[in-house]
Amino acid sequence: MDIKEFEAEYTYDYNLDVANIEIKQDYTHGKTIDLAFGVFLDFDEKFLPVNLEIVSASKIVGIEKDCLVEPNGNVNIIIGNDLIKVEVTFEFENENECIQLTALNDYGFPISQTNFAII
Repeated sequence: MDIKEFEAEYTYDYNLDVANIEIKQDYTHGKTIDLAFGVFLDFDEKFLPVNLEIVSASKIVGIEKDCLVEPNGNVNIIIGNDLIKVEVTFEFENENECIQLTALNDYGFPISQTNFAII
């Protein structure tokens, strides 16, 4: 399986409770899919995942909003023939929270694996 690694920028809107993890390099948006209620994954025109948005992030991750302001962490996205699996790890001083989401690959995205490093 081909593994691609990207540096990503993490932003969090405290008032809206929206976390966003987006690769730093330029890309042209291709398609957005809804992985789960409030979790959206954007792909570029070459079918590489380029942005992950989590709406109501504190509720989905299950932690205080203050913890989401400046976490470290990473995102691992695996795209297979019949599924898309997203694993997000947020690392805090005293905690390590992980969310995993799986959706069907009804879109026919090519098999790949992508890792985002949140910087």
